[in-house]
Amino acid sequence: MNRLFAATPVTLGAAAAAGCTLQHLGDGQWAAAWRNPAGVAVVSTGSFAGGAWTAPVPVAGDYRGDLGAAELSGGARAGWRLAPRAAGAAPGGGPERMLASAEIGGRRVALRAGSRVIGVKPSFPSAAVVVAVQEPGGWTDIGFTDDLPDAAVAGAALAGHGSRAAAAYVVATGAGSVCRVMEFLPAAPAAAPGWRRLPDYPQPPGMAGVLSGMHGEVVIAAGGANFPDKSVWDGGKKVTHDTIYVLLPGEQSWRPAGRLPEPRAYAAVVSLPDGVLAVGGENPDRIFQDTLLLRWDGAKVCVETVGPALPAPVTAAVSGLLDDHVYIAGGYAPGAPRLSTMHFWRLDVRRRNQGWERLPAWDGPARAQAAMAVLDGALYLVSGLEMVVQPDGTTRGNYLADAYRYRPGRGWERLPDPPWSCIAPPSPAPVTTSPPRVFMLGGVDGRQQGKLPRDVRLPDDILYFDVVRHEWRLWNERWPDSVVTVPAMLAGKEWYVISGEIMGGVRTTNCWAWRIEG
Repeated sequence: MNRLFAATPVTLGAAAAAGCTLQHLGDGQWAAAWRNPAGVAVVSTGSFAGGAWTAPVPVAGDYRGDLGAAELSGGARAGWRLAPRAAGAAPGGGPERMLASAEIGGRRVALRAGSRVIGVKPSFPSAAVVVAVQEPGGWTDIGFTDDLPDAAVAGAALAGHGSRAAAAYVVATGAGSVCRVMEFLPAAPAAAPGWRRLPDYPQPPGMAGVLSGMHGEVVIAAGGANFPDKSVWDGGKKVTHDTIYVLLPGEQSWRPAGRLPEPRAYAAVVSLPDGVLAVGGENPDRIFQDTLLLRWDGAKVCVETVGPALPAPVTAAVSGLLDDHVYIAGGYAPGAPRLSTMHFWRLDVRRRNQGWERLPAWDGPARAQAAMAVLDGALYLVSGLEMVVQPDGTTRGNYLADAYRYRPGRGWERLPDPPWSCIAPPSPAPVTTSPPRVFMLGGVDGRQQGKLPRDVRLPDDILYFDVVRHEWRLWNERWPDSVVTVPAMLAGKEWYVISGEIMGGVRTTNCWAWRIEG
């Protein structure tokens, strides 16, 4: 697994959906040319070393439609050629969906389009523009631009100066296409230090919907569901479990620690100072309306029912802890067909006997299997699956690609949509506070409906919402073992993900810790 650089390009100006070109002028100065929205060929010059780029001006000289021998500012002349976007592999064995390539610093460097293709398994990085270098064994990705991951690229160009490389490209944005430029070193990426393996989950083949959280420094994992013999697609029977395990600090294996009162999976889970709170959930017999507290007493996990019942039974809801209040959102209601809900409830953990308070929901579709995060006094609700009944009586799943933020006393606001749906990622979702970011680890991308997660592994890329920039971005490393339907929990400075589902009906015993760096 590698960490890739995430380039922040310079935007030069509005562009038509056409090609562009780039040239080094000397003394650290570069020139980029492209067509503006009116179809006029324009040029901008500048430096990547802190120098400002000029506003785009029409190309002077004998312009013959392909920016032939055009006069540039400063008297330089260049043979301009606007390169269109290439389709498929490049001649000579270039990477798939190559945009441009050049020999730079003794290495073959290429730009490729990394945006997703419907029906094809996404692979990291799913970025608009990806930088790759040719190695003896093939092409290796080393970086990507921080454009919206699904942005369309109309054309790109590469140029080199010594060991450094520069790129220009035309990319679509919400306000129209623009021309952007960036500089980078075409060196191999460094190994990513963020992920490490934890001891394997002790109950093969692993669990989905496990009730996992932290009580102090002890990891508690209880219940969950799996197909112990064969997958659902091969006629396997789903089994819900009641076993409880703990992972103590510094130990290399899990310990048995008791049993739940009855089998349970897919509860919303929150880690509290006095234990792990499991809200709702299900087994083959029913959907639960109660709340359990799981506590480690030094020898075993004690389980008790706390507080009054929920306002309604619910499973596959999401949860978060904000200012001593537990919040629950969405989930599935009992009955057939299984439908998503607009539940939004709050519990004061200091006064649990007062029960759950109903709150106004977000202004959007009902959902289950979403993600919730808590950051800087706010809740974030992202993606999920809306199950609806159609006029003919059949059900349809709408894969949601939307996001909302809730602040107590101020209510809900709509956030920019993520570039694709990320259903059932680890939740509560990881966050960082400085800078403030909310991370979606993988999740099911609904545009691969029919392909994921039944037939292939889940997406391994990581989206994050940059709170300051108010936009979604692609993180610069992949998830080594993407899973869904499992909580995440903060353990010191790491986020733990315990077991989970790697594709439809298939679990894994792998457990991971992630320290977010960069």
